[in-house]
Amino acid sequence: MPRWVDPQSHVVPVVRLGASLVAGLLLAGIGGLVLGEYTFQGVGIQWLAISGGAGLGAAMAWVLNRVWSHDPPLWMMPAAAVLSVAGESLAVQRDMDGYAWPPEGWAAVVLAASVSAYGIYLAHRAAAEERAKKS
Repeated sequence: MPRWVDPQSHVVPVVRLGASLVAGLLLAGIGGLVLGEYTFQGVGIQWLAISGGAGLGAAMAWVLNRVWSHDPPLWMMPAAAVLSVAGESLAVQRDMDGYAWPPEGWAAVVLAASVSAYGIYLAHRAAAEERAKKS
């Protein structure tokens, strides 16, 4: 598939950075609103609500990997983690409505950050291996 912009151009990283931030903020906002519907209230550990953090982190990594054409730079790891934390924090705050966060809420936030950063790392590593095979 031909590219519409030269990959060696200095404009591409700037455009992709902007697209990453816009797409990440949109996903964080929408994900936070949707995940805020899964309650952390009830008896026992709320596994569904915790897994929402992993899902949001995975979705964030997937979206950012697509923006960077499956070759995100390593500095996108903290950006992905922060965007995922923002979305999951919105979800927990929306669900708890001003009450103290339960341990599951904190676990979901940590999981969102970890999964998104790890997804970026894996995509970067896979791209580096692919480049090494070609050379």
